[in-house]
Amino acid sequence: MTIEYRQIIAAEHRRFGISMERGFGGHYEPDHDQFQLNQRTLTPEMTMGAFDGDEIVGTTAAFPFESAVPGGAIIKNAGVTGVTVATTHRRQGLLNNMMGCLLRQEREKGHSVASLWASESIIYGRYGYGMSIQHENFLINTRKAVIKNSPETPGMIRFVDGDEARKVFPEAWEAAVNTHVGIPRQNDNQWDQWKSGLSRSDDWGKPWLIVYEERGKALGLAKYSLRELHVFGEQTHGQVNADLIVHSSPAAHAALWKHLLSIDLYDTLSTWRSPVDDSLPWMLTDQRQLERKPYDAVWYRMLDIADALSTRTYLAEGSLVLEVEDSFIPEWGGRYELTGGPNGATCVPTTKPADITLPTASLATIYLGGAKLADLERAGRAEENIDDSIARADAMFATVRAPWCPLMF
Repeated sequence: MTIEYRQIIAAEHRRFGISMERGFGGHYEPDHDQFQLNQRTLTPEMTMGAFDGDEIVGTTAAFPFESAVPGGAIIKNAGVTGVTVATTHRRQGLLNNMMGCLLRQEREKGHSVASLWASESIIYGRYGYGMSIQHENFLINTRKAVIKNSPETPGMIRFVDGDEARKVFPEAWEAAVNTHVGIPRQNDNQWDQWKSGLSRSDDWGKPWLIVYEERGKALGLAKYSLRELHVFGEQTHGQVNADLIVHSSPAAHAALWKHLLSIDLYDTLSTWRSPVDDSLPWMLTDQRQLERKPYDAVWYRMLDIADALSTRTYLAEGSLVLEVEDSFIPEWGGRYELTGGPNGATCVPTTKPADITLPTASLATIYLGGAKLADLERAGRAEENIDDSIARADAMFATVRAPWCPLMF
């Protein structure tokens, strides 16, 4: 059996979609308008497929994202998506070969990092991905959860329909991109794709959309749905599912949560994609009314180590020599000297003795400041060659806020 790995052509787009959806247990049945939008959103040059003759037996793709790194610089980020292998061709090396082709393709385009949400978290470490952004699920008893402390909220919340949301949500999203590390920008095609999803039915029904604005500027948004679970006498028990909450300031965050916790007749609220350093628990009178469940969210992969490390800034001034081991694409590893601080950084290949030896997945894990290298060292995922170099690395890579990515892709 000979498998060919290549980008699709335009005429293969529908078959690519069918294969991808089948990999996730679904059927690809878009109407004409939706198919046209899908073609604009995921173009052939973003794809990498595995072909057995004319049959598409594996799919991968990457969105050309831009997202902020510590210090505020925008980095080119390949948003990997749609990774599937047909059940007829599993355990034959297709995913290894497809992922290698995709990563090389995206590096050639100038992407310094790649990122993905892992449907199966055990898979991607073997390809050099490290868990870089962690999130939390919230489950809140809204009848007992009371906000006691919060900043002033000079703006106002208002409801919007899908058409109005399409106009104002991008502004609120871009404000969040500029104030948080890890949130990708979205282009017009992606916003159109998001809007089209509002009309698709699910168990929760049609969602509600709200925007928080100050002086006509959108600084926060939320999308939530309501479900009546049970009615007994005059007591209604329902649940709010806050599917998306995006904010760019403490005021926007507080205003959105005050709204969500004030919805009558619904006694629980669930949400996910909350940052691990969300300030909501500290706003509540009783934190026990909020159940928190951490989980892995976005995994990063270094494509160009020197460029990625020199693009971000560092909380403390310092210099490190890192020996980075890349078992999947060995030529991308090597020894690098990083010198940086709050005002900028440089990173270049070097032959100097290494202070720290670590796999590329561990470097990806600490890249956005979402984990400490000392914790990884204790877990056997990094090795200190020079005393106190791990502590120096943690002082440099630390960030004031945890990375966050409310975009599911």
